[in-house]
Amino acid sequence: MVPSITVEFLLASFILYTPSCNFFMVNAYTLTDEQNLHDSILTGYKANLRPGANRLTLLNVSLSFHIFFIKEFQENSGKFTVNGVFVMDWTDERLAWNSSAYNNMTKTIFPQKQIWIPNLVNINPYNDIFGLGSELMSVEVTNEGSCRWIPYQSFDVICDADVTNYPFDTQLCSLNFFMWGYKNDSVKLHFTSSVAGFSLYKEHGLWDVVNSNTFLKVSVHGYEEVVVGLWLQRRTAFYISSLIIPMFSISLLMGLVFLLPPESGERVGFITTVLLSYIVFLTIIQDKLPESSEPSLSIIGYILSICVLNGAITTALVILGLRLHNSSNDQPVPQFIRKIVSCKRKGTKVENSEDDKPIPFDAKSDSTDINEGDVTWTDVGNFFDKLCMIICTLEIIVLIIVYFYLVL
Repeated sequence: MVPSITVEFLLASFILYTPSCNFFMVNAYTLTDEQNLHDSILTGYKANLRPGANRLTLLNVSLSFHIFFIKEFQENSGKFTVNGVFVMDWTDERLAWNSSAYNNMTKTIFPQKQIWIPNLVNINPYNDIFGLGSELMSVEVTNEGSCRWIPYQSFDVICDADVTNYPFDTQLCSLNFFMWGYKNDSVKLHFTSSVAGFSLYKEHGLWDVVNSNTFLKVSVHGYEEVVVGLWLQRRTAFYISSLIIPMFSISLLMGLVFLLPPESGERVGFITTVLLSYIVFLTIIQDKLPESSEPSLSIIGYILSICVLNGAITTALVILGLRLHNSSNDQPVPQFIRKIVSCKRKGTKVENSEDDKPIPFDAKSDSTDINEGDVTWTDVGNFFDKLCMIICTLEIIVLIIVYFYLVL
C-alpha cells in the first residue's frame, strides 16, 4: 500500500513540475535566435555612422579608465608604457530589439568592427599613432540598445622626465586621446570618475603611483581631448643604499687623506682612488638620466660634478702638502707663514698650559722670536694638512645638507 502511494505521489509531482520546466525551456533562447538577431540588426547597419536618429542631438558617451600595471618607464628615452582598460557606455537605438521575439534574449555580443564605437586615437604615442581596441575586442549590447565597450590595451606614450630631484623625483605622465572625426557638438564625452581606477592595479618595483586624474579639455578646433594623468614617485630605497650613501661616504673620506703620514707615500694613491670613484658614479648616473637638459639637469649631477672638481683640487692640495713636507730645512720659511704657524702653536701651548704665573714682557718677546725661528717646513706641512682636512670635511658636510634641502 505504501509503495503505491509513493508512486502516485511522485507521478503527480512530475506532472505538476513538467509545465514549469517546459516554460523555462520554451523561453530559453538558442543559438539560432542569436544568429537571427545578428542578421536582422546588421542588415543595412552602417558602422561608420554614429548613433542617433536626430542628428542634432548629442550622443553621450561615458567613460572611465582603470590601470592594471606599469610595464616600464625609461627616463633616458622618455618611453612610458602602462597597461589598462577604458570602460565606455553609450546608447545605439539601431541595436535595440524586442526581447520577446527572440525568446527573452536581453543581451548579446558584437565584434567591435561590426558596429559603431567611439573613435579615440592616442595623440602622444611613442611610436606610431594608434586607436583603442583590436579585432579581438567585442561590445556588449542589451535589448534596449545600451552598449558597453571595454578595450584592454598596452599604451606606449611619450613622457618627458623631470629628473631635477633624482632619485627623489616625482614624474607626471599622461595618456592623451582625441575623439577623431567628432567634435563636441555631435559626441559628448564625460568621465564617470575624476580619478583612475586601481582595483586591479599591481604594484611596480621601481615606481609608485601616488595620484591620478582624468579630465576632458576642448581644443581650439572643437575636438574634445581625453586626458588621463598619472603621478609616479620613484621608490628610493635602492638608490639610497647603492648610490647616495656610498657617494657621500666616499666624499667624507676625501678629507681624511691628510691624516695619512706623508712618508707613507699613500696619499696620492688614496685621493686618486676617491676621484676615480666619483667618475664611476657620474658615469652610472649619466646612463640613467635623459640626455636633454630640459626642464633642468639633475641636482645630484651638479653635486657629483662639484665632488669631482673638489677631488681634483684636493689632489692638487695633497701634492702641495707633500711638497711642503719634503722641502729642505735649509730654505728659510717665509715670515708671514712663520707667524701663522707660530700663532697656531702658541695658541695650542697657551690652551694646554697649566702654569698661570705671569711672564715678563721681555721673556715673552724672546719666546715668540724663538718660536717663530723654530718653525720648519715640516711644521708648515702639518699645519697645512690640518687646515685642508677641516676645510674639506666642512665643505662635504655643507654639500650634503644643501643637497637634501633641495631635493626633499
